[in-house]
Amino acid sequence: MVEEWKRAAAEEAAKLVKGHVLVGLGSGTTVAQVVRALAKSRPKAVFIPSSFSTQRLANELGLKLSSLDAHEKLDIMIDGADEVDPNFNLIKGGGGAQTREKIVASAAQKVVIVVDRTKLVRHLGERMPVPVEVLPFAREYTMKHLAKLGGEPKLRVTPAGTPFVTDNGNYIVDVKFARMAKPAQLEAAINRVPGVVENGIFVNAADLVLVGYERGCAKLRLKKDFLKFVQSVKA
Repeated sequence: MVEEWKRAAAEEAAKLVKGHVLVGLGSGTTVAQVVRALAKSRPKAVFIPSSFSTQRLANELGLKLSSLDAHEKLDIMIDGADEVDPNFNLIKGGGGAQTREKIVASAAQKVVIVVDRTKLVRHLGERMPVPVEVLPFAREYTMKHLAKLGGEPKLRVTPAGTPFVTDNGNYIVDVKFARMAKPAQLEAAINRVPGVVENGIFVNAADLVLVGYERGCAKLRLKKDFLKFVQSVKA
C-alpha cells in the first residue's frame, strides 16, 4: 500500500520536469520511484544526483547526468524526506546523504519534496532521530558534545556491525531529541559542534510537498494545506 502511495507521488513529481531544465535529485526509495517515472517520460532535462545510488540508477535508466561544478544554479530539486512538519521543516538523512542533498537543494530555485502520508508529523522528531554526518577522526568526542545539546546520539552501523559510511567517507550519528521546538536553532547548534559535517534538519525547505495516499497524490504548498490534508485523512 505504501509503495503505491510513493509511486503516485513520484509520478506526479515527474510531470513537473518539462523541457531543457536542470534538475537536482535527492536519494532514497521514493526518489528511486521518481527516477523510474522520469525514465518512462524520457525528458530532455539534465539531472544532478546527490548520491551514488541515485546516480547509478539514473545512469542505468538513461537519464542525462551532470554535476554542480558544471551547473551552479538548478531549476528544481526533487527529493524525499523522513519527516515533514506543518511548517515544511524536514528531517532527512535516513539514507545518509543529507549533506549532499542540502548542497543540491541550496542551488535550486524550487524544492519539491515527495513523500507518502506516513511521513507527515505534527513536529519534527516525532518518530525519527536527526541524522548527523560526523568525521570518523573523533566520533566519540563529537557524540559527547551532541549529547550536551539534549539528544541521545547513536552511531549508525551496518547489518554486519561496522560503522555506516557515507558517500563522503564519514560516519552517521543518529541523535534522538524528545522534542524540537525550534528546529532552526537546533540545526545551527548541531552544526557548531566540532567534528560535525552537516545534519538532517532542513528548515522551511520545501516549496511544494507531494503526498501520496489512498486517493492518489495531494499537493501541499501552505501550512493550511498541510493541516487540511491531515484532517481529511483522519476523517
